[in-house]
Amino acid sequence: MRAILYTGKGGVGKTTLAAATALGAAGAGQRTLVISTDIAHSLADALGQPLDNEPRQVGGERLLACELDTGEELERYWGAIKRRIAAALQERGVQAPVAGELAVLPGLDEILALVRIKRYLESDEYDVLVIDSAPTGAAMRLLGAPDLQRWYTQNLLGLGKGLSRMLLPALRNVVNLPITEAAIQSQLQALFDQVGALRALLTDAEVTSVRLVLNPDHMSLQETQRAHTYMSLFGLSVDAVLVNRVLPAAVTDPYFGQWKADQSRYLGLIRQTFEPLPVIEVPLRRQEVVGVPALRELAAELFGETNPASRLSDVQTLRFFVEGERQLLALRVSGVPAGEVGLEKQGSLLRVRLGQLRRSIVLPDYLAGLQPAWARLADGELQVAFEEPERTNR
Repeated sequence: MRAILYTGKGGVGKTTLAAATALGAAGAGQRTLVISTDIAHSLADALGQPLDNEPRQVGGERLLACELDTGEELERYWGAIKRRIAAALQERGVQAPVAGELAVLPGLDEILALVRIKRYLESDEYDVLVIDSAPTGAAMRLLGAPDLQRWYTQNLLGLGKGLSRMLLPALRNVVNLPITEAAIQSQLQALFDQVGALRALLTDAEVTSVRLVLNPDHMSLQETQRAHTYMSLFGLSVDAVLVNRVLPAAVTDPYFGQWKADQSRYLGLIRQTFEPLPVIEVPLRRQEVVGVPALRELAAELFGETNPASRLSDVQTLRFFVEGERQLLALRVSGVPAGEVGLEKQGSLLRVRLGQLRRSIVLPDYLAGLQPAWARLADGELQVAFEEPERTNR
């Protein structure tokens, strides 16, 4: 099984590219499922036919597609307990709409989306799973959901210390059904067990590749840098960057002159930022890419004879690790001689300078509050250590 996860800032065209990739993989003879986890689904629009929560055939017998309905998944896994908790809250005077919202634990819908993806990954019905994920911020929370287990364990599974003292007696009185703290714990733990198993699949580079989609502009580049950082932090492998809606050379109208110049500059920055990952340019087309024939044509232009589901790169360009008591960031570099490293940190942005190398890295939250202590070149990586900033006594 291969899983290809497309993610990017909303509106950059990731759904179109995910659908084209799925059609290309199916055309290569692989049984393929393309699934949208974005709450603002547009996969059906791209394919030009209606979709729902269950896979249905599109564009030939080897391709199926669906748009994940998190509400349906929530009802399937949590509906009974949600209604019991909501009933108990209403008994205590909480209005029904508010009680219904409070009965759904934070992040639970995203965890259930993960559980659904795991089911498909483990199925022997498909060779390839293409995931059209939510816009970048939501996708990072989704992929980080396995790390929420500790938070849930500390704050929710110990219900006996607070919430259950109020809820459980009321639940028994109101619904007259057996519900215990152990039942809620068991339900949550079963979900976390599945999410933990999924993370092993997502972080296996032989199974899962992430492809980042952006447009050649400032906002997209900033968002994609942040996404790359968090994908690397969670151990996912990015195998390509796709730059969509690039003005082709055939466009010579002076009206677009400045636009083309700006795009050229950002394309250079994108290549520099994500080197040595492959950067695939996707030209702006004369008309919107909608429907199976247009998507097949796009897949052929993008991938040629290459199987779209194959791993496009095996280089891990950014990783995070601990050495002693220090947190370290490692950036893959090539052809850069040893020399003095310049480090400048502004908020969550780290600027690195080494010879001709210039990189800006968006730091994850847990490093943003630390200060760079030193840097070194080792095994083709530029490694930067972080430490707590010095505190001055007033």
